[in-house]
Amino acid sequence: MIEIKNLTKSFRTPRGKITVLDGVSLSVGDGSFLGVAGKSGAGKSTLLSLLAGLQKPDSGSIAIGGRNILDLSDKQLAAFRNRNIGFISQEQSFLETLTVLDNVRLPAYLGRGRHSGLEAGSGRAGHSAGETSVRAMELLAGLGIAHLAGQYPQELSGGENHRVLIARALMNDPGLILADEPTDSVDREQTLVILEIFARLAAEGKTVIFVSHDEGALSSCDAVYRIGE
Repeated sequence: MIEIKNLTKSFRTPRGKITVLDGVSLSVGDGSFLGVAGKSGAGKSTLLSLLAGLQKPDSGSIAIGGRNILDLSDKQLAAFRNRNIGFISQEQSFLETLTVLDNVRLPAYLGRGRHSGLEAGSGRAGHSAGETSVRAMELLAGLGIAHLAGQYPQELSGGENHRVLIARALMNDPGLILADEPTDSVDREQTLVILEIFARLAAEGKTVIFVSHDEGALSSCDAVYRIGE
């Protein structure tokens, strides 16, 4: 369960202070597939960033699984995020010197403080082979892209890279998936594939919060929360 209460967030700009979220309150149950809609600049991406603990609100509270993440230290929050939250950003933020497989495995090693187990450009897992490789390959297979494991992100299509991002977000089996415009810049066929993946994850009990400006994509969600409308 996610409980957001009276969340506010403002930014300082050359034109002065701009409030993007003003007293947002929202409850999201486990296993929900929630869409977030709103005009450009309404605060959709900011809301996801706050839920992921990547930014701090001006006021309000964010409880995930009964724990107010705003009470956590930076170190505690990083560990909590790594274990419990899978974040899919608009930017396809890969390490280009690592293969698809190693990019997917990365959260497991960051969680253990063992980034050194990944050998850049090796095309294999180095001395980190084992459970993380099995888990990563299972995720890639479930997304229909196991055959891409040894390739590099820059060699893939946009739709393939989106699925790699989903696999990476699922690596540590988080209960909460946050997806910021994951169907942007992909064709309708790939959009449907991604939406089917999210619906399946929600059916398995994970909570999926999905930001989109695509009303067609939002129609696949269980419910839609609209910001600034």
